[in-house]
Amino acid sequence: MAKRTVKTWIVVADGARARFFSPDRETAKLVSTGPADLVAPASRQRARDLKSDKPGRSFSASRSGVRHAFEPTHDYHKLEKHRFMAILAGALEDACERRAFDDLILVAPRRSLGELRGLLSKRVLGSVRQEVAKDLTNEPPSRLRRRLAPLLGSMAGSPPRTGKPPRAT
Repeated sequence: MAKRTVKTWIVVADGARARFFSPDRETAKLVSTGPADLVAPASRQRARDLKSDKPGRSFSASRSGVRHAFEPTHDYHKLEKHRFMAILAGALEDACERRAFDDLILVAPRRSLGELRGLLSKRVLGSVRQEVAKDLTNEPPSRLRRRLAPLLGSMAGSPPRTGKPPRAT
């Protein structure tokens, strides 16, 4: 009986972009896999371009006649990043249902990683083997492979596990 190979996906993301890779065991390179790169251009826009109006104005509580602008109730960049993380979580859920991967390595800044972890289903979280809290979205695949080599070497031929994923820093 032939040993089944474990399909590993590496998701490199930040609040506005996600890239999907898979290690190629024959060439020792990372190759693009899964859905096309996800991009949220709204996350990179200025805050004034994300909202429709200026904040309202009000007179001061004292009778001086001075007017002040209200502070916006939301940080529009954080809202856009949250929407993007929800899209990424949905894409990973769809791929998990199709059994496109067995193991998952998440590489993202600490804040994005925490937000993504909160949005992922239990099924996808069960596939997560490693979490790397770094922003490596601008790294080319060759440099990314070198930086993640210790993680990929330890996963070669390992059967899928269950439980809480270890974190790499």
